[in-house]
Amino acid sequence: MVVEESLYPIIPGLTDDVAELCVSKIPRSSFQITSQVCRRWRSFLRSQHFAAVRKLTGTVEEFLCVLMESECGRDVYWEVFDASGNKLGQIPPVPGPLKRGFGVAVLDGGKIVFFGGYTEVEGSGINSTTVSASADVYEFDPASNSWRKLAAMNIPRYNFAFTEVNGLLYVIRGYSTDTYSLSNAEVYNPHTNRWSLMDCPNRPVWRGFAFAFNYKLYAVGNGSRFIDIYDPKTQTWEALNSEQSVSVYSYTVVRNKVFFMDRNMPGRLGVFDPEENSWSSVFVPPREGGFWVRLGVWNNKVLLFSRVCGHEALMYDLDKEKGSKWRVCDQIKPSASQLASVLINF
Repeated sequence: MVVEESLYPIIPGLTDDVAELCVSKIPRSSFQITSQVCRRWRSFLRSQHFAAVRKLTGTVEEFLCVLMESECGRDVYWEVFDASGNKLGQIPPVPGPLKRGFGVAVLDGGKIVFFGGYTEVEGSGINSTTVSASADVYEFDPASNSWRKLAAMNIPRYNFAFTEVNGLLYVIRGYSTDTYSLSNAEVYNPHTNRWSLMDCPNRPVWRGFAFAFNYKLYAVGNGSRFIDIYDPKTQTWEALNSEQSVSVYSYTVVRNKVFFMDRNMPGRLGVFDPEENSWSSVFVPPREGGFWVRLGVWNNKVLLFSRVCGHEALMYDLDKEKGSKWRVCDQIKPSASQLASVLINF
């Protein structure tokens, strides 16, 4: 006789609602072991209901999700690390072909959104490869361990600035198919699953970056001395002359300060403080036989990823004394080159 799995108690002697609260306290680094207790536990740990119970009880952990690319560029995959640096495995790849110049953000604290970018399309003539911009948007939900397609952007674009402000996702400028420069922006509302076009200052800039500060959007364009600040409450832009021109290719935000890699400052890590409107830089230890190419954040520390064999990560700890802020991050050991990284709470 086959007995339905749901008829077995999660923990004998406890009602299922109490047992669910107990099991929800188990850290995800132990899931592989605890899922072997029985089929009922394995089924519960993999369910969306379990994720809802953890959120209800406040049992939320922070995870670093790193998008990796193999040396030859043929394999692209995500690796996941917990707050202790344990590698928990991989999450499914983003649907569709490999793109460049895309954006990756986190909405609702725990859902990864992958949007835009371009693919190369070969023509019939010699050196006739063209760029095809994408408007596609995908969302990864860790509760279901799957991606789903969201509403597409109004305009296909790549190499744009982007950030999340007050739960809304903004993309600024960028390029469309045939390298057409865009002078507008779009905002995505996850509650309505809709994108809306919006005006923005027209500046001849190459990508740059964007971030949120004091509930406002800050857009910094490469090659421009101006920082464009958007206030969602008044729906107005203002320009701030930073008296600093940058050429940023990677950045991250830690404790309301922007840390960035600038092509004009080799061997230095740039720092922008929006509260003081001040620019500074710190020395970056050289990497023997390689170089640092991407920035990330983990446990309120700046991460620098290398693009060499071994794929080391260097960590900048803001709480350490001067002279001892940098050290090799032994906990985070990616298996390939980093393309992007985000933090999710789940």
